[in-house]
Amino acid sequence: MTRRLFAVALAGLLACVHVAANAAPVETTGVSLCRARGFAIDLDPAGTNVRSGPRADAPVIGRVAPRALIGPNTYEGVEFEIVGSKDGWLLIQKPDPADGLKLDAAHAGEGRGWISGRLVGVTPGSRALRSAPRRDAPVVAELSGTDWGPDSFIVSTVHACDGKYLEITGTHAPARPLRGWSYAPCSNQLTTCDNGGE
Repeated sequence: MTRRLFAVALAGLLACVHVAANAAPVETTGVSLCRARGFAIDLDPAGTNVRSGPRADAPVIGRVAPRALIGPNTYEGVEFEIVGSKDGWLLIQKPDPADGLKLDAAHAGEGRGWISGRLVGVTPGSRALRSAPRRDAPVVAELSGTDWGPDSFIVSTVHACDGKYLEITGTHAPARPLRGWSYAPCSNQLTTCDNGGE
């Protein structure tokens, strides 16, 4: 009986090793590299799908925990590092809290995966939204006064990233949505960024 249980356990272990060995690594071809922080804005109680590639039909390899209600009409999402983008998808890693991103056994060691930029929020790092990810690019919108904090300018989509810039769309009601490149946005969900802006 013991020998049989050992054989079953060994077969199960070998099957897990086989799956891990055959799992494709997270795709990184053609990725625009960056270093920024963002947070999950998905309200789905099941959390946000994390995929192996930057597209909706890529295999799901994990989940980001759903946003948590921390006060009256106040939610807080898992924060993470954004290290790449492609076609409206963001490559994320290093969640805070650490258990806010759970990956399957085959990808846990790699520690990263792709989520849709429509499910990611940031707080703008500067008042200027530019037409390109450069300091000398024309300003397409100016978030003046208090219009650029987390309570007033709500980012609905992160489209792309390049270096310390993120291309975002957001609104401060009742104005129309604004889209442009923000320098050094942060993952502060209740306060403004403390990086001094651009």
